[in-house]
Amino acid sequence: MRALRRQRGLTMLEVLIASAILAMVATMIWAAFDQTAKMRAKLSTRQEHDHLARVAMARITRDLRAAFLTLHVNQNQSLTTTITQFVGKSGLGGSQLDFTTFTHRRLRRGTHEGDACEVGYRLAEHRGDDGVRGMDLVRRESPRIDNDPLRGGTLDVIVPGVKSFAVSYYDDSTERWSETWDTSQATGQPGRLPPRVRVTLVIEEGERHEERTYMTETSVQLTRPLTFGLPIY
Repeated sequence: MRALRRQRGLTMLEVLIASAILAMVATMIWAAFDQTAKMRAKLSTRQEHDHLARVAMARITRDLRAAFLTLHVNQNQSLTTTITQFVGKSGLGGSQLDFTTFTHRRLRRGTHEGDACEVGYRLAEHRGDDGVRGMDLVRRESPRIDNDPLRGGTLDVIVPGVKSFAVSYYDDSTERWSETWDTSQATGQPGRLPPRVRVTLVIEEGERHEERTYMTETSVQLTRPLTFGLPIY
């Protein structure tokens, strides 16, 4: 009898307790791995947004620093008239900025293009079913300056999922920041560019719609129109 007692197996209660302990340990391990995976995905998304926002801010800063106006026009009436402007607007859909700058890069050899180009930034409706909320920050570039500096060229999405995009301009004549700047209107700021420009970008991320704000401020190097080569009266 003593030998049989030594060889007997586990009771049903012992099996149930062991199974419960094993299930609890497996659940804890799964929860730890699940939390780690969610945190990794969140950090990856945040790093991607940080990278896109920084690249966009650097690109906007580069374009603004090289913005320019010129008083030169084509003397030949048969040629297309070129107009340089700096027009910044503010609306419910965010800020919109169009201007001429010296940041064009010629990618094809032999093309009749130079450093000057038309550039624009604005928010556009996001397209696609990829789960991205908000608008897209798009950049417009036309490699040739024509008689309509507010249109033309190609559009590229530089930051998706943008909640707001705001641009403000420092007016040294009033020593105040303004949400608009228009060199094309006599009632605006004809013939001069803002010495400083501030850009604010807000991105929504995650299921909780967490907001991340990116801000930069840059100077404009050429605040007065180019006049070299013009006749002196």
